[in-house]
Amino acid sequence: MDEAQSTAPVAAGGVGGSGTRLIAELLLRLGYYIGGDLNESSDNLWFTLLFKRRDILSADERELGRCIELFERRMRGRAVFDNDELALVRALAANERPTHSVAWLQERVDSFTEFDPDNRGGRAWGWKEPNTHIVIDRLLPALPAMKYVHLIRNGLDMAYSDNQKQARFWGPFFVGAAEMPITPRYSLKYWCRAHRRLLDLQRAWPDRILLLDYDALCREPGPHLAALLSFLGVVPEPRRIRALADLVRPPPSIGRYRAGGLDAFDPQDVEFVAEMGFAVHA
Repeated sequence: MDEAQSTAPVAAGGVGGSGTRLIAELLLRLGYYIGGDLNESSDNLWFTLLFKRRDILSADERELGRCIELFERRMRGRAVFDNDELALVRALAANERPTHSVAWLQERVDSFTEFDPDNRGGRAWGWKEPNTHIVIDRLLPALPAMKYVHLIRNGLDMAYSDNQKQARFWGPFFVGAAEMPITPRYSLKYWCRAHRRLLDLQRAWPDRILLLDYDALCREPGPHLAALLSFLGVVPEPRRIRALADLVRPPPSIGRYRAGGLDAFDPQDVEFVAEMGFAVHA
């Protein structure tokens, strides 16, 4: 099913555990190239190397611009870099990060700087990496044709998820605490701050950011897949939607918050979850 024709990039992200792997599968089915170094969740690990680091929040325009240019060039099939560019990429693997060892980062550098026979350029491309939303406000101006799909799951379910890597990594910066406890209460606060920010960004770029409700997509794939295809510039033909709907498999974790209840949460945060259209009744 090789449908995508545009060479404009499409990125997918979300709070960790939001089901973003589904978007990667959909992009692959549509014929997008999503990178040559992926993990089992189809995260683009070149993006992780370049952008999933806390100092990216304070990176100046020159540093960030160089990383974006290198990433775009690599995704378009060009892996020839000069000495300064190689030095920049290698420097990103010089020190361990809270979630990645130096050895792991060096493997990403090796992959990034090697030729990828699966991508010779000239094809539709994009990537899936949940942390994309952290720098989406700076990616969109730098990549004028880029579109971003942000998958959203019920924040209450996310608060009770075992996957709290993103809240642990970025939470203190979003919540404004030097040390943020990794509890359901603070996990929901991170979710709320992240999505209030996304709503502001979508108002600024309504044609370039799609907020996709994962729970609603699982309940009724047809109309939400049609909206996604239209956003990507792909004709939402019924046969195409039926083929893609086979990839949608509702997880049993939908509604898991009911077992934990609402007492742990700030009522204002629960109210925001409801404003986003999700169930909040125990």
